[in-house]
Amino acid sequence: MTNKIQKENNSLDLPNYQPLRNELSKILENQRISKKKQDQILETTQRGFVGIALRNEELLKSNDPLKQQLDEVLKELNTIKQEREEKAARKEAWTNRKRLPKRDPMTGDIYRELMRATEGPTYIKLRTRMALCILAVTGIRINELLPLKVSQIETLFKENWIAIDRSKRRPSNHKAFLTKEGKKIIQDRQKGFQLIFLIKEPDSYLFTAEANHCKQLDRVAITRDVNKMMWEVSNKLPGKLNITSHSFRIGYITQLWKDSKDIEFVKQTISHRNLDTTSAYVNKLSDQERQKRIEQSK
Repeated sequence: MTNKIQKENNSLDLPNYQPLRNELSKILENQRISKKKQDQILETTQRGFVGIALRNEELLKSNDPLKQQLDEVLKELNTIKQEREEKAARKEAWTNRKRLPKRDPMTGDIYRELMRATEGPTYIKLRTRMALCILAVTGIRINELLPLKVSQIETLFKENWIAIDRSKRRPSNHKAFLTKEGKKIIQDRQKGFQLIFLIKEPDSYLFTAEANHCKQLDRVAITRDVNKMMWEVSNKLPGKLNITSHSFRIGYITQLWKDSKDIEFVKQTISHRNLDTTSAYVNKLSDQERQKRIEQSK
């Protein structure tokens, strides 16, 4: 039996029990127990320790799956923590971002100055006049000019609305309708557009390079031409107003608000997702009045 226990001790790589055995032997000798009885007690004690060691090893093995699960949970928690920290950092960076100077809205007087500044027989001048005109009457973004086809502009003249492709935004098929003032502006530019109708097919892009009327113009080119002209005109105006291509959108939304006094109608017309976004565009509208209009529309 002693040999068996010794083998188990060796297989489990248990610590040496000899010091404990010696101590027990002294205690048992003082109790005047026979040598045989001492050996039995010592053997039973050692077998108990072996049993505890075996059980401990079983428990350690049974804890392995739990430890693995705990490691996975901790890993997920660390991932969530990191994502939250990154989100907070992005939010702080956005809050502290360098903001562009506030842009002034487009007005009728500024628009007429732009038209005078872009007069000329060249194709680029004509292209720039068309861009300024469409921005003024529809309030669309400058990048939304690029996919426009000649047939869409024909519809604008005939039916007073234009379909806007907003595949990257919702709704993707938005219609911009002409206001009373918009109809007058577009009619004033009819000769220039009629020239485009003559030289281009209905399914051709409206805005193309001078050397290639089949290829859609890139955003850099149209933005450069429009903003360059607006910068030149703004420097000549009293107060040197800060106007860019987005000023047309600001002016369009402001005019819609003045005409309707209905913020929900403006939101739907301009295809904004949130009322807060729409109300932020409205020029000279106090925070108190803006909030009042939002509450009324809800």
